[in-house]
Amino acid sequence: MTRQAARSGFVRFVEDALAYTEREFSVARALRAGADGAGGKVVDRLLSDSEAVHERVVRPELDAYRERILAQFDVLLDAVESDETIEAYREELLEADAYGANLRSDLDSTRRSALRDRLFERQRRLGEAVEPLVEAAEDDFWAAAETAFDRGAMTRLVEDHFAFTDPVEDHRGAFRMATRVDPGEVLGGGLLVDRLPAVEVEYTDEALRSMRRAERRVIEETKAEIERRY
Repeated sequence: MTRQAARSGFVRFVEDALAYTEREFSVARALRAGADGAGGKVVDRLLSDSEAVHERVVRPELDAYRERILAQFDVLLDAVESDETIEAYREELLEADAYGANLRSDLDSTRRSALRDRLFERQRRLGEAVEPLVEAAEDDFWAAAETAFDRGAMTRLVEDHFAFTDPVEDHRGAFRMATRVDPGEVLGGGLLVDRLPAVEVEYTDEALRSMRRAERRVIEETKAEIERRY
């Protein structure tokens, strides 16, 4: 058994999706919609150098998301390779879940529990879907895929399990993605900039919009590659 094939395919999908997300993400939309309580001067000053905001705020947030989702997938592969049921890994998977970390703090316990169940179920189904790749002898993703799946099964795997934003899309009000932005740190300081207050920016809607478009693009590209390879 080898996990290399499953992991290499997943890494490629995540990296392509995040590259497209970075291109799609609008700093202006995020700042104008999500800078709660910020004065107009703060937003205007940040928008005057949106490239700096992109480089010092957006890219680090995407890098952190990448590391979290890959760490989460490694836990899932541990579960798939284990002799135990995936339920034994429930808390570890939820602790690592990239979206679980963004559940709103004010959710009531019943809704939080239901959403955690939804997130775990998504991981359980993904684990079942990639298990044939883990069991394949090949380390190369496409070589293992051609051994493990016919064209229809491979297409369904991509369509059903690579739409990672589904939980947030279906329960948008339950998640909150936010970050603190200090104009002095982002824009390099200066007398006027240093006097501007730091602001918390919620970017849930813009993240979902850009990530949704990105993942759909990568799904379609992957399906096209399936057609070529099969």
